[in-house]
Amino acid sequence: MDDILGLKPGWLPRFAALVEERGLRTPFKCLCRADLILRPGEVEALARAGCETAWIGAESGSQAVLDAMEKGTTVDQNREAARRLKEAGIRVAFFLQFGYPGETWDDVQATLQLVRDCNPDDVGVSVSYPLPGTPFHERVRDQLSRGNWVDSSELAMLYDGPYPTRVYHALHSRLHAEFRLQRARDGSPLGTAVLGLLRRGRVKQAAAVLRDAASLPFLEARLEVLRRTSRRDGSVLPVALSRDEAATPSPQEGAAAGRGR
Repeated sequence: MDDILGLKPGWLPRFAALVEERGLRTPFKCLCRADLILRPGEVEALARAGCETAWIGAESGSQAVLDAMEKGTTVDQNREAARRLKEAGIRVAFFLQFGYPGETWDDVQATLQLVRDCNPDDVGVSVSYPLPGTPFHERVRDQLSRGNWVDSSELAMLYDGPYPTRVYHALHSRLHAEFRLQRARDGSPLGTAVLGLLRRGRVKQAAAVLRDAASLPFLEARLEVLRRTSRRDGSVLPVALSRDEAATPSPQEGAAAGRGR
């Protein structure tokens, strides 16, 4: 288990070479940073090593939000990483998050557009969680009414974000309905996609596609009503670091002592 596969430069090509040398190629999934796998030879090494699916923390389609998160990556890097992975025959999956302080509805729309444009094979959606020890947590700690992960239900806002929890539940439903529909259609008209499924005997899948197509306008309308009636006073996105600074790991407590042991 590795939070960021291939963090060290040159590690992935060496790993792929050892896999090939010993004939141990085994299909696997992994978590990667877009900027790291854009280094020369990294995507090719992932494919050689047997990677089937690469999850990327794309998080947002808005560069302003990524900068405020101190993510250290760009929207263009996420797009390019997805393109290269697909070209190498690797499935692409995006982690997305909504509700970061100062996120606007235009920022939300930019994330939805990123999904449409990149057409990932899977998506994971959450709201922003302020983890203790991070600058984000320090900014909102006075707003926190819950102290730990056990108290947090799915997509529950733990602080005064741009919108309340019910908006993000509606956004989750709307995003996934459109995502499933886009994946099922694969660029073809709805009728063609449904007929293709029926010809292959995939009746349940065809019914699911029709259900998503029918429900999407309702989900969009419901989301629009909720967001118009639930908007909170947003703050300016708190960009504290430059992109290069955000990409540099922070010093960890005990790191110096650890190197001495």
